Amino acid sequence: MKKTVFSTFLFILFLLFAAISYLSFFGHETDRFNKIIKSEVKKFDNNIDLDFEKISILLDIKKLVLFVKFINPNLNYSQISIPLKSLRTDVDLEFLTQKKLVIKKIILATKYIDFNKIKSLLNKTDLKEENFKNIKSARLQIKDLKLEFDENFKLKDNYSVSGDINTVDIKISDEYEISNLITNFLYEKKSLYLNEISWNFNDSKNTEREFFNGELNLKQTYTGNYDVDLRFKAKNVSSLPKIAIMNYSFGKGSVSEVKTKFSINKNKSIFFKNLKIENRDNEFKVKDLHLDKDYNLINFKEIHVKTSIDNNINNEFKIINKDKISIKGKVFDAKMLIKELSKDSKKNKFFKGISKDIKIDFNRILKGAKFPIKNFSLVGKINKGEFEKILAKSDLSDSKYLDISLKKQKKTDSKILEVYSDIAVLLLNDYKFFQGLEGGNLIYVSKFNKKNSSNVLTINNFKLNKAPTLAKLLTLADLKGLTDTLKGDGIAFDTLAIKYESNPAKMDIKEIFMIGPSISILIEGYVEKKSGLISLRGTLVPAKTLNTIISKIPLVGNILVGSKVGEGVFGISFKIKGLPNDLKTTVNPVKTLTPRFITRALEAVKKKGTKQQ
Repeated sequence: MKKTVFSTFLFILFLLFAAISYLSFFGHETDRFNKIIKSEVKKFDNNIDLDFEKISILLDIKKLVLFVKFINPNLNYSQISIPLKSLRTDVDLEFLTQKKLVIKKIILATKYIDFNKIKSLLNKTDLKEENFKNIKSARLQIKDLKLEFDENFKLKDNYSVSGDINTVDIKISDEYEISNLITNFLYEKKSLYLNEISWNFNDSKNTEREFFNGELNLKQTYTGNYDVDLRFKAKNVSSLPKIAIMNYSFGKGSVSEVKTKFSINKNKSIFFKNLKIENRDNEFKVKDLHLDKDYNLINFKEIHVKTSIDNNINNEFKIINKDKISIKGKVFDAKMLIKELSKDSKKNKFFKGISKDIKIDFNRILKGAKFPIKNFSLVGKINKGEFEKILAKSDLSDSKYLDISLKKQKKTDSKILEVYSDIAVLLLNDYKFFQGLEGGNLIYVSKFNKKNSSNVLTINNFKLNKAPTLAKLLTLADLKGLTDTLKGDGIAFDTLAIKYESNPAKMDIKEIFMIGPSISILIEGYVEKKSGLISLRGTLVPAKTLNTIISKIPLVGNILVGSKVGEGVFGISFKIKGLPNDLKTTVNPVKTLTPRFITRALEAVKKKGTKQQ
């Protein structure tokens, strides 16, 4: 009897061992528990609709856990389909003694999911809607999602998810977008890690630039901020939003590396602990840069700049922000400066948060090979991002200087800018109107506020050489001798005076007066800012005729009318009108000169005579 009992016990033990071994190594597939599992899932969350063909059971004897794998699973949550690739749960064997099903872990993987179809589900997580509201479209695939539960089947906060994302389009602002972003991702412990990133950067002009080989680590802190560690490479870093007043280029095809660590705060402001952009010839370094939610500047600590064009260093300086802003360096390339400062900047609020004294010192400023600017020094005051005081001086060459002053008028919002340069073309070679100008000195005075300006530009003792607009006028007027002179040594002028007023709608040219040994010109008109339409009218008189007129000033009647038939044809009147690339010019002979022209000519002659004395 005892022998029979013992044999039976050994047999049962053998069967149990065999079953455990089978379940441990091969597992067992069955559909007997389908209804029970589906029912229990519904009890847990009525929004979950889980369907599957059968389950495969595998035993981990060391951990006393059953691995339950679902065959051909289909999942719907709140009537949103989530295409599963695999689904597995880990069940604690304690349910055998406690008569309680304890799910310790759920592991799943999905096929590619349309982000917009599951966006509403993200609102049910601890991810805030503002974190993904700017994502226009995306496809993502979860390769490994691990959810761990306590004994009451409550989700622990140590879950992790990894996968890949592609064809992501993100709106950064009204001007910039990221498109076709592709990356692998890992989210764990409230930190997001992206690697093998590539994407295109688009601006409002639909210009597309490629970035690649990147890594991004994003961590949510306990204060609710996001700490970001970003590194990537780009074939053309100049594709990034550019510092418009600087002349630099990273070169097409050159690979540059970008590294930055920054935090996104609760109020959506961004604090860059550091930002570095560099390649073989160029380097930008920024420390403690703080931007508000609209990407306007709040503050910064240091900026280091070094750039090269054609292997020649054209920018090398450092900006330090302490009690005052100090800009100091060996060289600054100002080729783009005049053009950018002349643009309407009223909508640019980037520097509005800065109000400090400023000091600038450059050994050299580049403004073209013919115009070396040395020992440039400026002291000034910035109030809410705008200069309200400037005193600046620079050496141009031997005994030639550049002086700039800006001061704010008391009790008004107007400012007065005064510029003197012993080399006129230094400040004018960016404008087509002055194309061909050589020599001369320049005086510029402007009184302006946020809406209007009144300006006077005077240039003395200069020549015009191959000036296209003047050449066309002389040709149409059949003044061949002057045309040949213009094409050769150029036409000399004693004075050019331009008086104009400007408002948001147009530039009103009160007067452009040029007088010289060969020719005199008086012009007035306007330029519409929105359309670019140019409308000018004027009078051109050869100097021989003008000198004859001036010598006969007492005979005013004869001058204006002419004493004989055929007399009194003194020059030409002309009109120039059209858009900048389609100007139409008409020319007609004149038999009378306006008193205004004669008055301006007399003033110029008198002024010249006084100087000679």
